[in-house]
Amino acid sequence: MAKPSFNIDDEVEEWVSSRLIAGQSKSVWYRYAVKSIMQCDPVIDEIFERYQYDERQEFIEEAVKREVERRKNEVNGGN
Repeated sequence: MAKPSFNIDDEVEEWVSSRLIAGQSKSVWYRYAVKSIMQCDPVIDEIFERYQYDERQEFIEEAVKREVERRKNEVNGGN
């Protein structure tokens, strides 16, 4: 199993730490993040080049925000 090493901005490191439960390793969150992108990237390859990281990130963020709003509206409309 690979054991990559890389530098992370302090702000990012603190944010990741805030997402963990007590005793949980940061590597759990980083694996989750990489696996999530591994699922998205092949689909996004259809509209962006592989090196267009900023465009891909913006696309994912907007798509997730729209879907969250849609689902919230669906739940709120059902009450």
